[in-house]
Amino acid sequence: MRVLVVGAGIGGLAVANGLIDQGHEVHVFEHADALRDGGAAVTVWSNGTAALRGLGISLEGVGRQLHGLRSLTDSGRLLWEADLGEVTERLGAPTVEVPRRTLIAKLAESLPADVLHFGRRCTGVTEFTDGVVVTFADGGHVIGDLVVGADGQRSQVRRSVLGGPPAKLTGWASWQGLTRSDLPVAQGSTTLNIAGRNAHCGLIPAGDGLLHWWFDTPWREGAAELSVADLREVFRGWPDPVEDLLASITDDDLGFFPHIRHQVPRVWGGPRSTLLGDAVHAMPPAVAQAANQTLEDAWLLSLLLPNVDGVAADPEPLLRTYEQERRPRAVKVSRTAALTSAQRSTPLQRIGRFPKWIATRSQVMSLRSGSNVLQGLTPQVKVA
Repeated sequence: MRVLVVGAGIGGLAVANGLIDQGHEVHVFEHADALRDGGAAVTVWSNGTAALRGLGISLEGVGRQLHGLRSLTDSGRLLWEADLGEVTERLGAPTVEVPRRTLIAKLAESLPADVLHFGRRCTGVTEFTDGVVVTFADGGHVIGDLVVGADGQRSQVRRSVLGGPPAKLTGWASWQGLTRSDLPVAQGSTTLNIAGRNAHCGLIPAGDGLLHWWFDTPWREGAAELSVADLREVFRGWPDPVEDLLASITDDDLGFFPHIRHQVPRVWGGPRSTLLGDAVHAMPPAVAQAANQTLEDAWLLSLLLPNVDGVAADPEPLLRTYEQERRPRAVKVSRTAALTSAQRSTPLQRIGRFPKWIATRSQVMSLRSGSNVLQGLTPQVKVA
């Protein structure tokens, strides 16, 4: 099949790798003039690294493999900690913190030179019985057998094939960055999450002395963005090393990201179209699963689109199977992220510390329940 992928982010590049491995002719169209390497870092959990492995992509030697996860209250009390080394053992895949630009480069480097097309802003998708046409802002168009919308939360593909409302703001926002740091947490292999009633922050080592950090606070549309000075005031008196980190960064280091969430539709496309990632299930970053769910989408869609006679003539049964298998898990993770984002640590602050083995087992169960790849769920559909 000739597959047209709109969007060259994590999802678009991942699915391009998978579909090319299946023998399809793939073209990826990106509105920017080059690969977008903005953003800070990505926590690729066990389900994400397993999906990448299935797509032929290894994170060996990049980022920082994580072995621990600690959660504190804003007073410094330990809520729980999990052994991510044991999670890796149980699930057969590690958790890796990797700069987003590095992950994008890894996904792009194995693609043939003629796959990526930059400066092509999609303006519409039209489906026909025997093909699909994608139109662009420059007046051009391309014809294919199938289109995959991997164009993020403001997806033009989604608007064209489904319509409906855009993703909604949740009332929270993140101020995050990726900077070099001499703090001990940057040299380690443990994620540190610190949660208060009206704010939250996290610090994760990303390798080579890089530290991924974020600060979450309530935020409404139209409100001013916070400065580093504002964050220092909000997080004054929080446990080490929060104040030391805030003393080391400037406003130039801050990236601002309002939290959003999509209503996940039951059907994700038309007879020759489908969606993946933030185009269909954008979610708050509270459980750090958005990129991982995107990689799961790319992995399963690639497996369900073999390059055999009959698929190009009618890919719809395979597309709907992909959506039916992915939707329940994406919805589950999205709901958990929304609930965690809204409640933060308030329920946990009412209970005492619980054992490490319970937190570790809970992490394993949570990752497995929201995953197709960790459960080996690869339904086979008979192609006429």
